[in-house]
Amino acid sequence: MNYLTRLALLIVLVFALVGGFNFLVDPYGFYWSPALKGFNQQKTRADERVREVTPYRALALQPDTVLIGNSRVQLGIAAESKVLKGRHAYNLSLPGAGLAETLRHALSQARYNPNLTTLIIALDYRYFLHNYSQSPGLWSQEELLDTITQRPEDAVERFMRIYPAVFSLDTLFDSVRTIAQQGGTYNNITRLGSNTGGYYLDAIKAEGKKRFFRHQFGGLFMRFGRKHLTYQAGGEVYSIALLTSFLEEMKKAHPKVELHFFINPYHQSYWQVIYKSGHWGSYLQWKRDLAGIGERYPEYAVYDFSLPGEQTLEPLNYEQDRQLMTWYWEPAHYRPKLGDEVLKVLLHENSSSKTADWPIRLQQHTIERAIVRSIDGLAQPD
Repeated sequence: MNYLTRLALLIVLVFALVGGFNFLVDPYGFYWSPALKGFNQQKTRADERVREVTPYRALALQPDTVLIGNSRVQLGIAAESKVLKGRHAYNLSLPGAGLAETLRHALSQARYNPNLTTLIIALDYRYFLHNYSQSPGLWSQEELLDTITQRPEDAVERFMRIYPAVFSLDTLFDSVRTIAQQGGTYNNITRLGSNTGGYYLDAIKAEGKKRFFRHQFGGLFMRFGRKHLTYQAGGEVYSIALLTSFLEEMKKAHPKVELHFFINPYHQSYWQVIYKSGHWGSYLQWKRDLAGIGERYPEYAVYDFSLPGEQTLEPLNYEQDRQLMTWYWEPAHYRPKLGDEVLKVLLHENSSSKTADWPIRLQQHTIERAIVRSIDGLAQPD
């Protein structure tokens, strides 16, 4: 056997060992090879590929109940929740997901998942803001949704997606890190797409709530301070038109799918950011427009959880600087305990909340009550 042959065999052997090791550890949760406690059960590196992996996992698993939103839902509603017992649920929520991306994944599930019975979709005010100086193109709303809707991948596409990661040195390093980080307080994307929030546990333990929350508030003010993003322009509300196009397809083509909308349960301090950033008027108008959607499509309930209640008015309690809040990771993200209360309302189970008018189903005859409650909540001391 000559030198070149031996070199070729060595290269093949190295590739096979690297690929086999990466496949076994599966650091990003591409295919969930056997998850062994203390070895690879916690997918601590999955955050790096979550936008690639999560949508395909949802299409591959074909769950009957799908949770869709941004990082608030990813961190705040666990697909493993006891409230969802008896359902095959999956959390198809992605950090930073805007309205178009949210609706894209919802339509992909409705069109290509034959097991789908229930969609639970979070509505977030910030992702209804739009840059009106940029045209979305010559497409109609329906055509725009079609251009970004994701169909299931075939075997070749699946191979081409997974192959580079399996034989990558970056993946090898992440496989090693995954094993080393087992049992630590790191973000961990579960088999069902939920985020366990380890980052927040670690940050509050290391920095304390006051310092960490100050950093988070700074990020919120920066995002809401982007002047090119507004709710409406010239009487046009782009995002509401997009949502209406989505509902028209759901009503006509997928009438058997139950569709539940809800406004995330923002903490009272988050309302203060909206107000101080100059968005309060648009925020209330957004609620009015959603009430119009709830009136036009009564089969699809829209619940407002962003109202004063025992949960949303929870004190930040900086005196207990290293102690987690009961209902929130931090003011912009709620914990699964609060997510369970949201699920109980949406799925018509008994909620343990003791607050009247929390939440309020948004319709024409309830919207003024919701507006008054929103203003009352803003007046609460932060």
